[in-house]
Parts: sequence; structure tokens; C-alpha cells
Amino acid sequence: MLARPGRDDGIGDALERFELADGTTLSARLDPETGRVGVPFSLAEAYSSYVEERWRAVERPRALSERQLALFYLVKRFVPRSVQLRARRRLVRRQRDPEFPRWPLDTSVSRLLGFYASCHLLSAGTGELPFRWFWPRGRRAALILTHDVESADGLRLAVELADLEESRGFRSSFNLVADWYPIDWGIVRELAARGFELGVHGVYHDRSLFSSRQVFEEQQPALRDMAARLGAVGFRSPATHRVIDWLGDLPFEYDCSVPHSDPFEPQPGGCSSLWPYFLGDIVELPYTMPQDHTLFTLLGERTADLWRAQLERIEELSGLAQMLTHPDPGYLGDRDRRRLYVDFLDFARERESLWHALPREVASWWRRRDRGNDPDLVDGTARVGEEGVVFDPTPRTAGPTGS
Repeated sequence: MLARPGRDDGIGDALERFELADGTTLSARLDPETGRVGVPFSLAEAYSSYVEERWRAVERPRALSERQLALFYLVKRFVPRSVQLRARRRLVRRQRDPEFPRWPLDTSVSRLLGFYASCHLLSAGTGELPFRWFWPRGRRAALILTHDVESADGLRLAVELADLEESRGFRSSFNLVADWYPIDWGIVRELAARGFELGVHGVYHDRSLFSSRQVFEEQQPALRDMAARLGAVGFRSPATHRVIDWLGDLPFEYDCSVPHSDPFEPQPGGCSSLWPYFLGDIVELPYTMPQDHTLFTLLGERTADLWRAQLERIEELSGLAQMLTHPDPGYLGDRDRRRLYVDFLDFARERESLWHALPREVASWWRRRDRGNDPDLVDGTARVGEEGVVFDPTPRTAGPTGS
């Protein structure tokens, strides 16, 4: 249990039991006389423990030490890529199939939301309760495509990737590093003119931004300058390095550095959430789909089956499916891997209930949804189904898929 235990007064019928680390069991209870539901912990604290990765104090993911990470980034540029990949594959064998958060999909936050809703339904003595639906115009789920550009060759190949997406009705976001490789500003202008989004992927492609608070502050002017040059409102940290308490201080409207679940990154972990959430004034958009590098390079997958299955499951749970891929050589820059990405795009465009959006559109929507006064906001309904609480949008004719 990821919240401080409270008191189980033993009054009423046990609804659900929670086992503590010491073997003690506490129960959520319904008092049949008053209709009151008592929960022996703070639901808000449990939620924060997930999305702010406070669970690390209890569950320690398998990861390189700070000293090992520092050494890796010190020598990375001088180590042949083939050697790096062999080391990463050995590490993957240690990191695969963590107990928590489960990979590729962890339903902890979804189950917490269902438990919260069931408590309200029981307290209200009703079979249904309304709430603000997750997505505009009653869309079942959302899909955003993002690419981290790690080299000048990757930026050049971004145009080809954009062509493939645009021909299928998609637009995506390309995140660029400010001071790591030469930037072809003609390509940047072309992508922006065609409706693609540009984001910032750090000043340098290393962990320096989050190496200390002093360095974090020193790099803020360069981040702001790059954001202004790109017209960017979003950020993703290189290799998804992060200090959760600092993300809200970034000079952006949204961040997408936090994984839903990713045991394979240099900083493994995840927030377990399939929905955006706020970190200070920033909207956090967790990436929820396995990375291309993970699937095809580290795990050796030869199809897009896992991507398709993950999208279907996220759609069932009404969540956000965020892709994190790379246009560079060794990633989607390779013809065989680009073909698998196209297979996924063709699969996704046939799913009519998905909202195809840019990251900046999802972040903006989440702010408007939070305020509760948007014309595209529709009611949702929480009700008890055969296998627990079910969430559905109020029936309404949805607009075109890409709108």
C-alpha cells in the first residue's frame, strides 16, 4: 500500500482488504446504517505516490547506480554503439518483467480510480454517477505521436517520417536537442509549416540537466531560447532523466518525460497513469507505449503486434496512448523498422474512437477540462459492471477522427 495506513474501526462490511508490509490487513468498510464508506488510507496520497513516483521509497527498481550512470555518460561518446547495445541487452535481462510497475501496462492508477468511484457509488446509494469525460466530444481514448531527434541525420530523416504520417492523416511532434548536433532550420520551418509540432529535447543529450539543481538553473536560459526558436511549448528530457520535484519548474506548458512504465531506461520506473496530470503548473503527458528502441533493438521484436495490443488495451481503459520513437538511423531511420511503424499507423487510423492529436493539443485540452467550461466537454458515467466499475462517455455523435 502506497499511503500511510490509517485506522480500520471494524464497523460495517468489508469491501476490500489491503495488506501492509508487516502482514497486517486493513479493510475499507461500508457502514450499512449510515451509508458511510471508510477507507483506511488517503486516496489522494496513494494517487500522488504513483504519479510522483514516491513509490520508489518502497519498491526500488533495478537500475544503475548514480556512479555507474555518471561513468556511462562520461565515456558514452567514445564507446562504439555495438558495445553499448551489448551492455544494454545484458542489463535488459535484469530489468525485464518488474513486479511494479508492470510492463508494458500497469493498471494501478486505473484500479485506484475504479475503487474511488465505487466508494462514491456506494456512499451515494446509486448505480451511476456523472463525471467529466476524459477526452473531447466523447472520444474513447487519445493517441499522440512523438519523436526524439538525436542526430542531424535523424532530423533529415524526420521529413520522410512526416510524409508517411501525413499521408495517413496524422501529425506528430519532433523534439530537438539545442546544442548536440547541427540543426537544419529549413527542415524545422518545413515541419512547422506542415502542421507538425516542435519540442525541446534538452540542451545536451545527456543527464546534465538533472545532475544538480545548480546545473538545472544554469540551463534554463538555453531551454527558453531553444523553445522560442522552435515555437515550442513542450519538453522531453534526454533518455527521460528526471527529478519529479523539478519538472514543474521547467519553462514549458507540458512535459512528457515520465513513463507510464519503462524498466529499460537508464532511470527506470513510471507513474502507472494512463492519463495526463499536473506537476505544478505543467501538464505531464506520460508516454504509455513501448519505445521503438526497446521493442526492436533491445528485445528483438519483428512485428508491431505489441504496439497494436497496447493501443487496444489503452483504448479499453479510455487512456492516452503516447508513442515515443526516433527518426534516426538505428531506429525508425532503418527501412525495416519504419515499415513496422507504418503497420502500426495503418492499424491506428482504422480505430474511429481515437482522438488523433498533437501533444500541445492534449495538454491544452487537459487544462480546459480541469476548468470544466469547455464546449467540447461531455459528461461521463461511472457505473458498476460485471467486473467492477465501468466508465463510459455520455452518448454523443463524435466529430472526425483527426479533429
